[in-house]
Amino acid sequence: MFDFTKYDALIQDLTLIESEVAAIVEKLRVSTEREQELEIQLAKAKQENAVLLKRINELEHQLENSRIKSVNEYFGSLNTKEKEVLKQKIQNLITRIEYHLSS
Repeated sequence: MFDFTKYDALIQDLTLIESEVAAIVEKLRVSTEREQELEIQLAKAKQENAVLLKRINELEHQLENSRIKSVNEYFGSLNTKEKEVLKQKIQNLITRIEYHLSS
């Protein structure tokens, strides 16, 4: 006659495999959802990064313009004689610094 124990063992093995496949499918679904969430977060972070980089560039440009403006305002207000005197004082300081460094 038929040996039902072999069939029962086979059915149990198939049931076990089926439950393991279901668990793997569920893990894949969860992983896929998490990956999509992370991709959305990454896209948002990239957008924020682009906005912040643009803002940094604007601020650096403003800072450079402010520096140029302040230099032009200070040195632009000097007449030719004052500029020459200032150049001479700077040259004297450089000479003194070089003398002290070489000692």
